[in-house]
Amino acid sequence: MGIFQGDVIIKAMVDLGIDEMRNNPWLLDHAFESLLATKYVADKYGQKNIDAAKEWLANNKIDVYMRPREDKDQTPMVTIFPLPSNEKSEMKSMGDMSTIRKILLPNEIGKPIPYIVKPFTPLGYDPNLGLLMLPITTPGIETVVAGQVLVNPANSTGYIIQGVIGVNDTTLAIQVEPGTPIPGATVLGIVPEFQYYEARVEHTFNQETYSIGCYAHGDVQNLIFLHTIVYYAIMRYRQTLLEGSGFAESVVNSGGVDEDPNFKGPGGEECYVRFITLTGQVEQTWIKAPQRFIESVVIADHTAGLTGGIKILTNEPTPSVIDPQDESWFTIEDTDDES
Repeated sequence: MGIFQGDVIIKAMVDLGIDEMRNNPWLLDHAFESLLATKYVADKYGQKNIDAAKEWLANNKIDVYMRPREDKDQTPMVTIFPLPSNEKSEMKSMGDMSTIRKILLPNEIGKPIPYIVKPFTPLGYDPNLGLLMLPITTPGIETVVAGQVLVNPANSTGYIIQGVIGVNDTTLAIQVEPGTPIPGATVLGIVPEFQYYEARVEHTFNQETYSIGCYAHGDVQNLIFLHTIVYYAIMRYRQTLLEGSGFAESVVNSGGVDEDPNFKGPGGEECYVRFITLTGQVEQTWIKAPQRFIESVVIADHTAGLTGGIKILTNEPTPSVIDPQDESWFTIEDTDDES
């Protein structure tokens, strides 16, 4: 979703509508169909005005662009100008409550997944038992758990780890599926089970407003043609392009016809303008910092001169199920009296 790019979407919608009407004149028949609803209007203006609108559209290039721009205006034209966008105060806290998550691959965000255990030389491998021997002092081995992947860096072949077994005081064994051959097992490494990042997606809602200006010189009837074409395009593609892009609860309003004070043509020719105001609600989203999955936790043992593990400051005694002498959970009791 990201940040709503309304001006670009509206321009695409108006461009498409003009092209469609130019290539399919029957759409103009429908746009001006009200001129044929009654006999009196039909006889006086009906098909004559419809044919004039078709001729005007066929013979005029209509520029559609975003305001402001540096070069000079050429009419007829349609301008798109974003008006203030206001965050809906009653929804601004929704971002903190978002439960949406986005999976991000390392190559997408330029953050490679590091080894848990960097490439090492094993002591040996028994393919029948699926046991790979390595020194207990191998850096990082204490964080290895089932589900992680033993990988051969030479060919990127991976093997799911089923567990880690203590062999003796100096040796550990990594268990993989018994009977699994690991050809060329001279240098191996261990990588995480989850080879991607996860990030929370937060969001808010804005009330967006856009001003769409229809400008035409000469007779004011030309502006009526242009306004009808643009309005028809907006309504025709509101569902597919606007709502499809996240612009919800849209409301379309048209202002009156005014002379453009900035335009003076040859011989005093006037330019007329009519603005369409488009208002709606959009969702704005952003991605928080990517995070890795926690696959294992290492808690330091209770050793002489060092109190490791989890410390909890509490007035409650250590739970009876915890053995402070053997378990890596140390509770500090706050016995200071309040003065």
